[in-house]
Order: sequence, then C-alpha cells, then structure tokens
Amino acid sequence: MIVAIATLPLEMKRLPIAAIVLLLVSCDHGLEPPPSVEPGFGGTVNFEKGTWPPADSIVNLWVFASQVYPLDSAKIFAGLFSNPPTVYLYPALDKNLPLFVDSVSYKFNLPPGRYEYVGVLQRIANDLNVRSLKVVGMFGTNDSPPFPIPVIVSAFNFVPKVDIKVNFHKPPPAPF
Repeated sequence: MIVAIATLPLEMKRLPIAAIVLLLVSCDHGLEPPPSVEPGFGGTVNFEKGTWPPADSIVNLWVFASQVYPLDSAKIFAGLFSNPPTVYLYPALDKNLPLFVDSVSYKFNLPPGRYEYVGVLQRIANDLNVRSLKVVGMFGTNDSPPFPIPVIVSAFNFVPKVDIKVNFHKPPPAPF
C-alpha cells in the first residue's frame, strides 16, 4: 500500500494521508468503564421559618429513605435493623442534621433501588420506638394532603434536587 501511494501524483497522495489523519482524530476512547458515581440522591432540606420546636423536643433529626410505603411501626424497625435494611437514615442513626438552620444541603449515598417514601424524621424522645418518631417533611406532591414521590436510584446515577420542605407545625400525614 505504501509503495502504491508513493507512485501516485502529489494531489492524490494527500487524499489517503488526510483520510488517515481524519480517522485518527475521530476515534474516541472506545470501551471504558462508566464514570465513577456513588449512587444515591441529594438536595436541600428547607425549614420553614418560625416553626422550629424547642431544643428539648429534638433528640435526632434525619433524612430517611424507605423502600416500603406505607410504613407501620413493625416495618420501620424491621427496615432499620434488617440486613440489608429497607429504611435508611442520613446522616446516621447516632448523628443529626444541623438544627435551627434555614436550610441544609445533603448528599445521601444509598444502594440502587426504588425508594417509595423519602422525608425528614424527627425523634422526640430518648427511647427509640414508634411513638418517639414523627415525620416532619416529605419529598412529595403539592397536593393536599401531599403524596410521596418515589426516588429511583440506579447503579451509576446520583439523583439531584430531591428537595424537602419541613414545617414542624404542619407535618405531612404520618404513614404509621
């Protein structure tokens, strides 16, 4: 092939060289693994001004994601403590979202799955039982009453803008 190109007139030599250069420039990276993205979702929790309860009525405040809806007391505890869990807490069981702020951004890394009910959970007493838990915000529709919007997390995506409004005086209907 190279011998054949050498015997061509100058104008015709440029055509195969241009084709080879164009071919090399147009090649992409080929098959490569997808970008490294930790699955989950995130957004902003917005706290309505003037609705924060007294400090002694907040033991913990979490964002939660449940693969089960509607929840009842048995499903909450089974979901939190099963292996693998079906109810997840952010930032962790022994940690809190920041208290007495206007808003907080969060990034909740979770295993891939369909999360039927996402919201903010307040623990109002030291005992961890269904009576000490209160849903105070939910990722949901603007209907009255609101309905939860499921969040679907796949293996290679992070879902943004899962924003939750919290009004401690007007919480969403509790599913349990």
